[in-house]
Amino acid sequence: MSNCFPPDSEEKTNLELIILVGTGVIALFFWLLLVIILRTVKRPNEGDLKAGYLSIIMDPGEVPLDEQCERLLYDSMKWEFPRERLKLGKPLGRGAFGQVLEADAFGIDSASTCKTVAVKMLKEGATDSEYRALMSELKILSHIGHHLNVVNLLGACTKPGGPLMVIVEYCRFGNLSTYLRSKRNDFVLYKTKSVRYRQAKHHYVETPRDLKKRLDSIASSQSSASSGFAEEKSLSDVEEEEVEEICKNQLSMEDLISYSFQVARGMEYMSSRKCIHRDLAARNILLADNNVVKICDFGLARDVYKDPDYVRKGDARLPLKWMAPETIFDRVYTTQSDVWSFGVLLWEIFSLGGSPYPGVQIDEDFCRRLKDGTRMRAPDYATVEIYQTMLDCWHGNPLLRPTFSELVEHLGNVLQVNVQLDGKDYIPLTVTLNGEEDSGLSMPTSPVSCVEGEEICDSKFHYDNAAGIRLGKNARRNSRPVSVKTFEDVPIEVNVKVPMEVGKYVLPFPIILHLSVERY
Repeated sequence: MSNCFPPDSEEKTNLELIILVGTGVIALFFWLLLVIILRTVKRPNEGDLKAGYLSIIMDPGEVPLDEQCERLLYDSMKWEFPRERLKLGKPLGRGAFGQVLEADAFGIDSASTCKTVAVKMLKEGATDSEYRALMSELKILSHIGHHLNVVNLLGACTKPGGPLMVIVEYCRFGNLSTYLRSKRNDFVLYKTKSVRYRQAKHHYVETPRDLKKRLDSIASSQSSASSGFAEEKSLSDVEEEEVEEICKNQLSMEDLISYSFQVARGMEYMSSRKCIHRDLAARNILLADNNVVKICDFGLARDVYKDPDYVRKGDARLPLKWMAPETIFDRVYTTQSDVWSFGVLLWEIFSLGGSPYPGVQIDEDFCRRLKDGTRMRAPDYATVEIYQTMLDCWHGNPLLRPTFSELVEHLGNVLQVNVQLDGKDYIPLTVTLNGEEDSGLSMPTSPVSCVEGEEICDSKFHYDNAAGIRLGKNARRNSRPVSVKTFEDVPIEVNVKVPMEVGKYVLPFPIILHLSVERY
């Protein structure tokens, strides 16, 4: 009698095992294929990331950015510049995708033989998408046109046989953030031009009208301008040089307001050209000769993966501290979101290059509190109306934020108030001088007083009764409570050099200023 195994049962078991293994292998294959496809579709390559950080872009509306760039034409007859006339110099910045170099351009400006310029170009081994991103930026810059307070396009090298180069204006004093930090020890609330410590009793003050004329003059001539101060004819050339030497290293409140005013002018122009910046910050503002500031974007030469100002959010790194809530949560970029960023830029300027939201962890809780209405406290050197301007820019409803045209007008008024009249010194801060109840200075004693839900204060614009930005028929939209929730509840103490007159001499000495801002 022989042992027998049921053949049908054994074959059935083997078949089931084969089917099971085969099914698992096929499922694993399709799963891996699906993952690869999803990662390819969702994860942007380096060129796409750069395109996402093109800070100056066309207003997208209903049309994608890349389609709009395709519509823009590059006029080679107007902008093409021979590479052999460029002498590349030291790097001004390097990033993950490209670099910016200082260069000498021979014959790029008919008014000069050789002109120092900045050249934006890709690194070696750049991909096609990165090339397209830089080419798109070139088209956009050519579309924007020329404005004094924008880093203007001067030319480009696009012909085959060499790298793509975008030639823009060179600003030798670097970005505004670094410059302000470097001038902290030289900051005074106001400055006057005087000879030999005022022994001659001559005062020279640049009014807002003078500033506007000077900026317009520089814009039209694009040549070296004077210091912008009204000089008396009785001064000799030697005395004028002494005056320049005394004041050139000082940074004053007037300078801070002037920078703010100029940036608002540049953004007003850009918004009129239907352009959105998307990364408006002090690091993207450059300081040129004659105290002129220019809006730029050297994002190509900034490594956003290493820059602490850019926070990782998904596959991208975003400048969350400068972004409006609707941009953070809904990825909506508009001129109104640029206005929000301008408010943060004001905070940077009036903190002398400070980092926004000091001591605050930038995380999901930060974003939630920002959306719920929590705001930054006033920076150290902000007047009441400047802080109110920041709050206006940070309105939760984008439609209720001021326009850049309104900001230009408002900051022009602030400049007007800041001037010194008839030799009387004026400190435009809501401050309390320790131990000085009556110093002869005009010292406001209380912040702006507005009633929630009522019309904006109707008294004239003045430092001791600071109202929000005047909006004509839309004044109601600026109504806000007196108090504002802030991320920090700490008193502000600032050491500032305040020049005080004793007889004929100016004696700078530190005082403690307490900015009166109600918090809860």
